[in-house]
Amino acid sequence: MIGCGNPKVEIENTPELSEKVYSGPLLNGDTLLSHVRSQIDFGPRNPGSKGHTACKDYLIAFFSSRADSAFIQSFKTTVYGKSYEMANIVASFSPEKKERILLCAHWDTRPFADEDKDASNRTSPILGANDGASGVAVLMGIAEVLYKNKPDIGIDIILFDGEDIGLSGDQDGFFQGSRYAAKQYPLPKPKYGILLDLVGDIDAEFRYEPISQQAHAVLVDKIWSIAKKRQSPYFLYEVGNAVSDDHVMLNEHGIRTINIIDVNLVGNISTNPRRTYWHTSNDNLSNISGKTMSDVGNILLDFIFTTSDSVY
Repeated sequence: MIGCGNPKVEIENTPELSEKVYSGPLLNGDTLLSHVRSQIDFGPRNPGSKGHTACKDYLIAFFSSRADSAFIQSFKTTVYGKSYEMANIVASFSPEKKERILLCAHWDTRPFADEDKDASNRTSPILGANDGASGVAVLMGIAEVLYKNKPDIGIDIILFDGEDIGLSGDQDGFFQGSRYAAKQYPLPKPKYGILLDLVGDIDAEFRYEPISQQAHAVLVDKIWSIAKKRQSPYFLYEVGNAVSDDHVMLNEHGIRTINIIDVNLVGNISTNPRRTYWHTSNDNLSNISGKTMSDVGNILLDFIFTTSDSVY
């Protein structure tokens, strides 16, 4: 993903929450940490690597055993003169329901640690514990809940490939999977989408993201309102920087999508020195919190089961 400037965006008044109260299953932080470990145990998952192939097989098997349907959306693309076989992983719950929402993340990892302070590491691929694995882990946890508990709306999950393959400053190289899925959408079009990226940091800070506000301000406010109700310490009620990410590709093709992202990690602009590991070899499990991921996942479950069918 690529950070960009912070346009002036008006924050709407927090809308009233649905009268429904979520009392269903909650996600467990230790389980979500195990989902992160399962991915990083394959090593870096950059397209063309052994870890990429092995993790793809693992993820499609996981979702096939839990979703009503699951399949790989395969595609070929050329990036900087090199051809790649890529795979978006798609899973659907209650496919018979006409009203649907999309949950998404990217599952690939960056092929080079170009932001690393140690120049000798900058050509090596990153492990991507947060930048990739955390969002996928939350969606794996949600899939386990949806396997046995059906909301009033259909849920689709897409894990995008090739999000992080671009060169710094060149947007055309990034977001390969979401570009392809947006043009060749593999499912019935959803009402809207929610993207998860960088959602696992111990001290995560989720701010209003301006492109998300512009795409669907009501949806953003609903999610942040549930976070407030659930007393999450990670969701902040202030505008952060805008960021180019997979949600931009979806929005450009008429799928209104918001991004839940720890945006101060992007560009390593955090004032916390530990939180300067974006696109470096330090994006490892030491920075990841099951509490953060379960907070995000449980807020989404609350939204899915109490409010999602009322948002348009």
